[in-house]
Amino acid sequence: MAKTHKTEFQIKQVMKYNRDGSPDRQKSRFNNLMRCILQLQERGYGKRWNIHKIGKKEVNRLVDNWREQNLSHRTIANRMVDIRWLAGKVGKLNGIPSNKNIGCGLRKNNPNYGVSKAKEIDYRKINELSTREKLVTLLRSEFGLRTEEACKFSYSYATKKGNKFIELKGSWCKGGRPRTIEIVTTKQVALLSMIKKFQTGNKEISMIPKTKKFKSYYRSYNQARFNQEIAGHGLRHTWAQKRFEMISKGIKAPHAGGAKYNDLSVEEKKRWDAAAKKVNQEMGHGENRQDITATYIGSK
Repeated sequence: MAKTHKTEFQIKQVMKYNRDGSPDRQKSRFNNLMRCILQLQERGYGKRWNIHKIGKKEVNRLVDNWREQNLSHRTIANRMVDIRWLAGKVGKLNGIPSNKNIGCGLRKNNPNYGVSKAKEIDYRKINELSTREKLVTLLRSEFGLRTEEACKFSYSYATKKGNKFIELKGSWCKGGRPRTIEIVTTKQVALLSMIKKFQTGNKEISMIPKTKKFKSYYRSYNQARFNQEIAGHGLRHTWAQKRFEMISKGIKAPHAGGAKYNDLSVEEKKRWDAAAKKVNQEMGHGENRQDITATYIGSK
């Protein structure tokens, strides 16, 4: 009977045929998974342990190690994302315990969970940026994109299916999750027109200069916005709150001064739920992760 391949080789094979996320995200995932495997090997697991056997026992042993290292709940939760990714690829996701079951704190119990982090865009400061950095910042403001998504944004790809929505490629997005965002304002239309003109004129397929790789441009972009004191993730919070109000047809998000969920009428609660679900999808938070979205718009 043939020996099982070494665990490291098994993980490399899974990742070879499942290239979810950007190259940086794939590298980070591999490093995290290999760190977990080394921890299991330190607890007696062999170098040829079959990853198809991953389950509750392995997770509990890893969590015990992480707690001994005094890692925060957030760090543990982030590491569990990659464990669940691997388990999903080998058909063992149902055997992985939830964050709650491993004693990992809920987001709603984190400090400042109920505080709005929204920041309005300052157009005076935006206009001090170069055209490229200005367009990247406006993509973040007008469509709620993460910085990486805005840097990798390609007009030709995003609008290839028409002018009703933009389409984001999985390799641009956190977790490798492709998604669409509706085009609903005149500002968005005007921005897309500017980006088309800019990318066509420079013969570029993204907002990253031809002379740079993503990592180096990401750093230079952030330095440029830091120098002008332009908001970071707060722009995405503002977009989420405004989008929620638009979809819900006038119900303000809790973080934007809206009423408590329990004070709404039955009809308003239906609109609230539908808007929260839509915002969750357009932000790319994944199925049933309204707990993350709640940090942007406020919770029930």
